[in-house]
Amino acid sequence: MKQFERLKIEKLASASEAQVTGEITLEFLNESRKKALKSLNDRANIPGFRSGKVPEDVLVKNLGEMKIVEETAEVALGDAYGEIMKEAKLSPIGRPEISITKIAPGIPLEFKIKVSLEPEFTLPDYKNLARKTKVDEKDMEVTDKEVEDVLEEIKKRDWKPDVKEGENLNEKVKENILNEKKLRIKEKHRMEIVEKLVKSTEIPLPQVLVISELEKMMGQFKDDVVRLGLTWEKYLESIKKSEDEIRGEWFEKAKDRAKAELIIMKIAETEKIEPSVEDLEHEVKHLLSHYPDADPLRARIYVYGLLRNQKVLEFLESLTDTKI
Repeated sequence: MKQFERLKIEKLASASEAQVTGEITLEFLNESRKKALKSLNDRANIPGFRSGKVPEDVLVKNLGEMKIVEETAEVALGDAYGEIMKEAKLSPIGRPEISITKIAPGIPLEFKIKVSLEPEFTLPDYKNLARKTKVDEKDMEVTDKEVEDVLEEIKKRDWKPDVKEGENLNEKVKENILNEKKLRIKEKHRMEIVEKLVKSTEIPLPQVLVISELEKMMGQFKDDVVRLGLTWEKYLESIKKSEDEIRGEWFEKAKDRAKAELIIMKIAETEKIEPSVEDLEHEVKHLLSHYPDADPLRARIYVYGLLRNQKVLEFLESLTDTKI
């Protein structure tokens, strides 16, 4: 089934951006409508019906046909985006600017996508770098003292450990400590691989990409501060710094994170690594169930990037001799 047609690609004056226009076919829109209806059904809150169990005619009557058309457009563009970029022979970075220029029931969807382009660079010998990043197996050893300390804490706090009949508490504690260590070591191992890749790669970074990464870091940190029960203003007051000072301190870190994202993306392209359709659909549905007001298209692009990055890191990990 042809997803789109009439593609036009225009390199913009800055040479680091491009614009793609085209149409999503009516046939693909009809196919995407099924997914759109299911997504809306799962998120619907209609009196007298459970989410996911609303008859289609009731759903359309309550939401309106135009809402269905708009959701279908988001789903179709989200599904077709990767193929559109391949057809256009573009390697976009950062968040695309996607505009729907013509939408109505029963006709093809016209769209415009503006993207920043991936800078050209050469990957280092990433397989060899990953192989040389070893895990110290001593870090996975659990000492008797570590087990004794946990048992003492259980006794002191009068906890009731979740131990099944026939299980040995000491062995259960040892197993839990080992699992926690493995998680920490895995994260450390991944970070070391990424750090080596960043240090070994020269990339002419577009400023917009670094600023975008910095904004993402600031947003995440502000959310963490709020979750701790503080206001952002109170936090700045407590550390005696301005937001601009924090941005300045984090700028180099933002550059490294932007470089890492580009490197991982290029390894994914080189090794043809991408998430499965099933995993993508599952995680997008999970995300939208928690954030029902989120833009489905942006949610799909965001989840795709997360899953792709995870699979690349798993691939690099698999090259080492030690298995965590």
